[in-house]
Amino acid sequence: MASKLTKLNFAVQACRRYASQAGAGHGHESAKMWKNSFFFIGLPAVGLVWYNAYYIMPQHPEREEFVPYPHLRVRNKPFPWGDGQHSLFHNQYYNALPDGYEEGSEELHPGHAGH
Repeated sequence: MASKLTKLNFAVQACRRYASQAGAGHGHESAKMWKNSFFFIGLPAVGLVWYNAYYIMPQHPEREEFVPYPHLRVRNKPFPWGDGQHSLFHNQYYNALPDGYEEGSEELHPGHAGH
């Protein structure tokens, strides 16, 4: 029993020792490093991703021509909602059904003049 208390006491003392060292002035360099990392690495990275998303990549790509490959859009079991053919996040313009795109989905194109 005494050995268990000694081990527990040693663990408690070690935790207290490490916790008290945190306030000894060692955190200033770490805080400065993280601040510089945010301003010189984080913000430029976010800016580059934003520039790529809005100026380099196309906003509304054209959909691919439907080709009825036998290994694509296989439905072994119907989806448990709707008519069983549409996935949960189905987009009528971009997602084809097993027999092709839906009727009238051309009007749903994001760059269509009708909108």
